[in-house]
Amino acid sequence: MTQFASSNDSADPGRVVSAGVMLFLLIHLVCQRLVPIDFNVYWQGGSDVLRRTGALYAPRPALPFTYPPFAGLVFAPGALLRPTSSAVLMELLSCVATAYLASRVIDLAPRRFAHIRKSHPWCFLVLGTALMCGLNPVWETLAKGQINLILAAVCLFALTTDRRFTGGVLVGLCGGIKLTPLALGLVALRQRDWRFILGMGCGFAGSIAAGLLLLPVESRLYWGRLAWDPARTGEVSFAANTSLNAVIRRLAQMISPASDGSGTATTIAWGAAVTITVIAGFLALPRDRARPTASLGVGAAVMLLISPVSWNHHWVWIPFIAMWASTVIRSRAIRWLLGILTLPIVTVGPLLICRAFGADAHDPQSLVVWWVSSTIPLAVFAILLSDAVRAVRERALPPSPSVPDSYPPRSDLLVHAGSTGGNVTEGSA
Repeated sequence: MTQFASSNDSADPGRVVSAGVMLFLLIHLVCQRLVPIDFNVYWQGGSDVLRRTGALYAPRPALPFTYPPFAGLVFAPGALLRPTSSAVLMELLSCVATAYLASRVIDLAPRRFAHIRKSHPWCFLVLGTALMCGLNPVWETLAKGQINLILAAVCLFALTTDRRFTGGVLVGLCGGIKLTPLALGLVALRQRDWRFILGMGCGFAGSIAAGLLLLPVESRLYWGRLAWDPARTGEVSFAANTSLNAVIRRLAQMISPASDGSGTATTIAWGAAVTITVIAGFLALPRDRARPTASLGVGAAVMLLISPVSWNHHWVWIPFIAMWASTVIRSRAIRWLLGILTLPIVTVGPLLICRAFGADAHDPQSLVVWWVSSTIPLAVFAILLSDAVRAVRERALPPSPSVPDSYPPRSDLLVHAGSTGGNVTEGSA
């Protein structure tokens, strides 16, 4: 059994918390903070739960509450504080989560950085955290007060911990707050990690049970109707939605401008795309935990592609997807082309690019909208299919010691458990 490096590397809790606090203080020094619009939805939802108003899913002047009832229970303690104080606490947790994600990205860095990573772990962590904040999904999540970074950090810890049942429970509870983390169960399914899957089922079932027990009316409304309506979270074809569903919807609107792209043919096409994505992801995933880059990259890619709505700030997993994609794409020319096309999107963001070019983010006919909203999901989908084909071909070949594995185990990142005594020793760089 293998896992990520132990706590004496970049993911040391003390370093991670310190880097997160430094980021938090820096943000408050250089930015004038208000109550972010998305966080206000969380606070209002928690307040509705505390006051038992029954208005958790009622229409609101700004943004509606679109999460499962369990999310309202999770946000309720924060509503005991004033909105500004609660938003500060959320931002602090998000900053620490950003530092934790950066530490795991560093642990997966190419081998040529191994010496620097080990000799200057603190400097590398601070630099990695700063670079993470340059990514649009990260800085937009922090600016809007979203919970994406916290959920990603919890899911990342759950996927990499040796406590498999506990990890599954954590992912299941995250799925009770936002449904999309449930797709990470595909990783455990491929690796036949039944303890993780059992824990995941228990965690998600527990979140539903808690909602039914404490918010019975809201639970019946959500699970009976709202959960099955993707449009509840906003306009599906909006430029900020970077899922396969949005790509197909925009294509349908381009073919038939008079329609909203929600016809039967669109639904069938999306269902087919989801099926292909899940199958390709299952085939591309490694059968064990020895290759965390592939496991995390493929798992996150499938999760974001099949979700009905994947806003651009949901793609906080993009560093892990990029590292996995770099191991799949062999052509340097293709790497450069994808880098040129996607770098503005993952740093500036779709909406700011649309504004800079004077494009209407709601216009499916706009080439700018197609570029900023469809390039990444289509590229990731193509890379996923390519990796699945590669995996099938490799497994069809007879084993040969002269042909190295395309994804060799990273001995400098992994901790190997002894085969007899169970002692844990760290691999050499």
